[in-house]
Amino acid sequence: MKRTFIGGILTLFLFGGNLGATEPHKICATHYYIVEPVKLMPVLLKYHRELHLTEEQKEEIKGEIRLIKEKIIPLDRAIDKLSEKVRHDMLVSDNRLLVEGEMRVLANLKVERSLYNYKCIRNLKRILTKEQFEKLLKLAGY
Repeated sequence: MKRTFIGGILTLFLFGGNLGATEPHKICATHYYIVEPVKLMPVLLKYHRELHLTEEQKEEIKGEIRLIKEKIIPLDRAIDKLSEKVRHDMLVSDNRLLVEGEMRVLANLKVERSLYNYKCIRNLKRILTKEQFEKLLKLAGY
């Protein structure tokens, strides 16, 4: 069961997000976010044994990842598409209001994406015990 948990989670986490980005290292950390994201899930996956997750916690975490991924994959695609359009329009359009409007929509999409990061943190805090969450924060460098 341990390998199934990690394998399933890694598949969802690594291959489910940022599908439009073929080279993730080329995209800045805030490409999809309004602020630098708090990355607890990769740390949880790396140190799941040290956190002593119960089977119920593992199942709940997998469910949370599935739900969030269903929401963020289309959001990431919309951010990619609109980012490209804004960059193009900045070069060719003399219509400041158009470009400004597109930037505001893009900013709102990034706020929404950042809120999913916040929801993930809140859900982890709810799923994990206080001690597990504190240990996760320490392992993540927070």
